[in-house]
Amino acid sequence: MTEAKKIKRVHKSVEKRREEILTAAAKIFSQRGYQAADVQAIAELAEAGKGTVYRYFSSKENLFSSVLQQKLDLLKEQVEQARVIHQDPLQALRAVMLAYLHYFENHPDTIELFIQERAEFRDKSSSVYFLRILESRERWLDLFRDIKREYQVRDIDLEAMMNVCTDMMHGAALLNYAPFSTQPASERIDAIFAIYTRGIMKTD
Repeated sequence: MTEAKKIKRVHKSVEKRREEILTAAAKIFSQRGYQAADVQAIAELAEAGKGTVYRYFSSKENLFSSVLQQKLDLLKEQVEQARVIHQDPLQALRAVMLAYLHYFENHPDTIELFIQERAEFRDKSSSVYFLRILESRERWLDLFRDIKREYQVRDIDLEAMMNVCTDMMHGAALLNYAPFSTQPASERIDAIFAIYTRGIMKTD
């Protein structure tokens, strides 16, 4: 690698360099798997030295966890943006569900990273994904409270209402990558939303 390139790397901001390493790591981890992913390969893809990677991330495990956190930060940002567009809570829920499905269709490597996390770190009590869901639990419960307040719904516990929706979305995102999947889940949002809402709405 030339001296000119080394000097150019030095002048990159901390944020820019960190972003480049995370982007490279996400690609290597998703393509090769955690065990086969080599920090040197990540460094080369990011056009950085191996030592630079370790200055930003203390270990390969820390780098992997940071990649997942970055992916989940982006997912959170996109669903939050979808939520605030609509005043009506039911329409906000539909927008959030659609944004969630679009995210995983646009970032298929995230699903692969989830699978690797569960396979490689079985000693962890919970995945990063489910820990992040717990962190935002109260905010999302507020949305279901608003739905229950503004619409006639069945007498269903709020947490159960939210958990079923979460499970449906998680399952739909995973099924996008099943060999028999022929249509993106986002294109089936009307059916998914209708089945979910009609299951909680009163019919009499």
